[in-house]
Amino acid sequence: MIYSRRRHALLSPPTNRANVRKFAKIIRAGLVLAAAAFTLAAVGPAEAQQAGQQQDLVVYLIDHQFVSDAEMATIQGEIGEIFQAEANVTIRWIMDDSPRRRLASNELRFLILASDGTRWFHGPSNVIGLAPHDDTGVGRNSFVFYRQALWFRQQAVLRCREATRARSQAAATGVTPDPSIDALAPPECGDHLTSLTPLVVARAAAHEMVHILLNKLDHSEGGLMRKSFDITEWLAGEQVSFRLLPEEITALQQLLQPATTAPGR
Repeated sequence: MIYSRRRHALLSPPTNRANVRKFAKIIRAGLVLAAAAFTLAAVGPAEAQQAGQQQDLVVYLIDHQFVSDAEMATIQGEIGEIFQAEANVTIRWIMDDSPRRRLASNELRFLILASDGTRWFHGPSNVIGLAPHDDTGVGRNSFVFYRQALWFRQQAVLRCREATRARSQAAATGVTPDPSIDALAPPECGDHLTSLTPLVVARAAAHEMVHILLNKLDHSEGGLMRKSFDITEWLAGEQVSFRLLPEEITALQQLLQPATTAPGR
């Protein structure tokens, strides 16, 4: 996985601004589809206004993929873990609703799109996440492309299968497996494949959300905000590689406490 520097996209796509504006108009026009039914802490629009008085991050989640309840639970749970456990920031999920006004500093849209990204953004088809914004902080939408999350899982399955086959062949011939196989995929890689797709969606979304919240136009040396990740890290079931750094946690806490909600138009 590789994140771009300016557009913050997994595997770095160039973004067509005209298409971004086109998509933003569609969002404002309310032509979004309903999200999946499962929520962790869904609140209504009126409650969302109150959320701005607390250390809460209000996320309007719009799911064009219609992921299953189980996948949505994993997506919201992992994003919540990153923000709550690390930065003590509570996320208020608002499903199937997006205000027709400028979003406040503690508000974001998170859209799960079924396409591979080329429909709206004229870039490579191997983009997983995207957060179009500039150095003035314009842009409050984070996009994740579900089809590419599936593609990433398929690559992980192939790597795990190849490593497992190599270990089985070594065991059958009575030889010690080559240590380099562990760099390809750890022995327990199969245990993490079931939940891999929603985890890819969640961590890609969290990465893009932090880019927007902190108006971060570069990447960190470690943690969630790194420029790239290796499939092996996902297959090992590691979490530390996908968590925020102390300075990022501090910046989020300063931003979201207290947070204010922009007045409606």
